[in-house]
Formats: sequence, C-alpha cells, structure tokens
Amino acid sequence: MSLLKPDLNVERLTDIDINEWYHKGIRCILIDLDNTISPWGKTNITEDATVMIANARKAGVTVVLFSNAREVRVREGAWNAGVSYYAAARKPFTYKYKRAFADLSLACTEVMTIGDQIFTDVLGGNIAGCTTVLISPLSEREFSGTKLLRFLEKFLVGRKLVYRDRKDGLWNRNTLRE
Repeated sequence: MSLLKPDLNVERLTDIDINEWYHKGIRCILIDLDNTISPWGKTNITEDATVMIANARKAGVTVVLFSNAREVRVREGAWNAGVSYYAAARKPFTYKYKRAFADLSLACTEVMTIGDQIFTDVLGGNIAGCTTVLISPLSEREFSGTKLLRFLEKFLVGRKLVYRDRKDGLWNRNTLRE
C-alpha cells in the first residue's frame, strides 16, 4: 500500500515549508483544484493557497494547477491563482504527469504533487515518481464519485477526514479570494 501513502500529510497549504522542499530539490508543485485550493465546483482561490503560491514564487518554485476537472473551470481557477495549468489530467494515470515533466524540463524527482485525495492525487503522484502531499479537503461538498473514493480511503487506508470548513481556525468561507 506504499503507493497510497503520501510523503507528507498536512491540514493547510501553509503547513508546507516550501524553502525546505526547495533545498531538497523540488522545483515545481502540481496542485489540485477541487477541495485543495478552491471549494469543489468553484474557481475562487483560498487565502491559504494565495499565500502558499506567493511563498513558492519567492523560493523559486513553479506552481501549476493540475486537475481532473474540465478545461473551462481549470483555466479560470488557474487565472484566479495566477498560475499555468493542465486540465483533464486523468489522475492517477501518468500521461499528463509525463507531459508536464517534459514541458517543464523537469525530472519527476523535482516535482511535488499536492491534493486532497489518496486514489487520485497521492496514487498518481507516487506512480509518476513525485513527492506527494495529502491535504485535508476544504469541504464535505464534492463530486459524487469522490464520495465513493472517500469511503474507500476510510475503509482501505484508515484515513480519518478533517474537513477544513468544519474545524475552527483553519479555514472558513470568508477567506476566499473572489
């Protein structure tokens, strides 16, 4: 089950020490959209994501939105975040990961993936050879297929979810960048 285990598990994006990871060789972050930097089905970016992206830029780390969502939403989310993007990534399959590595002229070991799902973000990143970070999802509101995967995460991996919109002090709907 090591392919289902992230290298790092955090509650907030700002819990990731970007400078430390830069010194370990990370030059790019492929980050998920839904329930990672934006509530599911939305394109507005959380303040936490805005801070993390700014910290990454300061450290010399490129941030790229990497989502299974459709092009129109991912493009808008990327524009709101001020980053480039890959839409319809089909995670956990590795085709788009390999394309991103080639486009960015990076080795897989120079790339970190961040997302809220084990069976898409973590599994895909691990298969592709990236450093993987699992983050607590923003909200319980999500795609019906994701709800099935959440059940499997709990049943097969023993993941206990802490939604950031349910935990005081971590995130609330008023901290979104419109």
